[in-house]
Amino acid sequence: MDLKHPWPRRLALATWLSALPLVVLGSSVTTLRAGMAIDGWWVLDRGDGDHFLFAYPIEKWCANVGTFTEHTHRLFGALVGLLSIALVLAVQRAKAGAQRVRLAWVGLFAVCAQGTIGGFRVLENSPDLAFLHGVFAQAVLAVLAVNVVLNDTRFLAARAREHAQAASLGRMAKLAIVAVFGQIFLGAWLRHSGSDLALVAHIAFAALATGAVITLARGLRETRVPELARAARQLLWLILAQVAIGVLTLVAIVLVSGGFTAEVSAAETITASAHVLFGAFTLQACVGAALWIARRLTLRESVASPAGAEVAR
Repeated sequence: MDLKHPWPRRLALATWLSALPLVVLGSSVTTLRAGMAIDGWWVLDRGDGDHFLFAYPIEKWCANVGTFTEHTHRLFGALVGLLSIALVLAVQRAKAGAQRVRLAWVGLFAVCAQGTIGGFRVLENSPDLAFLHGVFAQAVLAVLAVNVVLNDTRFLAARAREHAQAASLGRMAKLAIVAVFGQIFLGAWLRHSGSDLALVAHIAFAALATGAVITLARGLRETRVPELARAARQLLWLILAQVAIGVLTLVAIVLVSGGFTAEVSAAETITASAHVLFGAFTLQACVGAALWIARRLTLRESVASPAGAEVAR
């Protein structure tokens, strides 16, 4: 089926890849405090040009770093939306199955909701909506990553095998997802508020999130299932990189920029954006691990049977 209909796989990957610069650009907008660099949503610079979003003059687009970053962010958002529509059409044309069709629709609705939040954030000049926009972006990207996995040929061809730890590994994956998303939530709070309480909470919660990811990776490795072992290696490398980038980001903010309220330095822009991106990668890797666990492992019949069923047989 997927050899005859390769477009669901291609479009899922293209949508996810197009969303990655969107996250980096969105993070840079927050770091540069350029969320209101351009007035308006679909009509830009209201009362001073009234330009349609896709017809913004190049001289205004490139006027400064903040304006360039914000408008490029919006254009990538539009691209992700168009690709999401194409993915829905592709999976339905390919008769890809209820789960894949459903998740393609979820991805489209999530992208539309994210764009709407971003638009109203500008129209209302709302810091609260800016915070929600930043947090929800991570959930949207995770959904797009789910579509990549579900449309992967290797995933579709994989078959389950019995394993006594299938249920516990599933719980570990869910805990890791919650812990990493909680850490992302605290990081967004810190970035949008700069408060000392948010900083302390973000650093303290990092230990829990790191521990949850490492525990999941260890459990995956012990299954000796190739796909899960690969997921374990990805998780370990990502969490180590994320911790290291987090330390570098804090150093850049405190020592190079001079604090959360000081003028943003190039070092802070680069490290903060990388920290947000690798946080997204870590969340997606946890979600991907949960999908592979469900696909490759099933609870052993003797474990799944009611108490005493083995004796009765």
